[in-house]
Amino acid sequence: MSRIAAFRVDGATSWGVVEGDRLFPVGGRAGAPGSVEELLDTPDLSVWLRSRAATSLDVGTVHLLPPIRPRQDLIALGLNYRDHLDESAARTQQFTPPRQPILFSKAASSVIGPEDEISFDRSVTAEVDWEVELAVIIGRPGRDIEPADALKHVFGYTIANDVSARDLQFLEGKQWYRGKSLDTFCPLGPWIVTVDELGQARGLQVALRVNGQTKQSSTTDHLIFGVEDIIASTSAGRTLGPGDVILTGTPPGVGFTRVPPEYLHDADVVEAEIEGIGVLRNRVRETRSRAARS
Repeated sequence: MSRIAAFRVDGATSWGVVEGDRLFPVGGRAGAPGSVEELLDTPDLSVWLRSRAATSLDVGTVHLLPPIRPRQDLIALGLNYRDHLDESAARTQQFTPPRQPILFSKAASSVIGPEDEISFDRSVTAEVDWEVELAVIIGRPGRDIEPADALKHVFGYTIANDVSARDLQFLEGKQWYRGKSLDTFCPLGPWIVTVDELGQARGLQVALRVNGQTKQSSTTDHLIFGVEDIIASTSAGRTLGPGDVILTGTPPGVGFTRVPPEYLHDADVVEAEIEGIGVLRNRVRETRSRAARS
């Protein structure tokens, strides 16, 4: 099992393997892939995952970056937890479980890393919501992948917060891409845990807290479509490539379904946590409105 992190220290970016609270840099070594994205293109990537530098860094002393920079927009699933489907039914008009995954995309430009700020302009959106999600990182290309073969194409898993501007998402015509793709609206991290450790990623506790208060709490056993079915669906007639990121859906407890609705505000601290991976922590920052700046 490996935990793969991208990081910046002393102005230089690299990647390495995390063990406990120590980070063993790999990216700067002679002949090593220079990034996690390059690692996924390396036929003998397992050699680099097993290698260890003579020196290590304290994880707490480096700036962790998004563990991967998607080469194209992220693939995301809507309404993939039954309880979230139930709580969202009145707004989404989806009252029965979908017969196949509901797919949409989220801009790659929205990705940020652990400890980076979720930033938004209140003149653009005033209803910013949270969604903790298990994210799948593709490691091997494939098209029309059978469920039984799906895990052969998975490199590992990380945590995503599918931050959503609900007032934009639910505009006439359901503007999901617009509401999901504002800058900083996709925190990823803190690192990737390889598939040999988490397998099908079943039975993992999933939670999200805002300012220490639990808002979401569930388990990946409650996914309507598991990782294998998701990969089969997303690869039907379409090639998945190394570095593609798939968000698997969020459990109940999002803000817009609460009575009254709850949304994120300036200085809020959001912690998304998945068992076996870790905690993805981000602070919220509201910017001044465009009108006020002018």
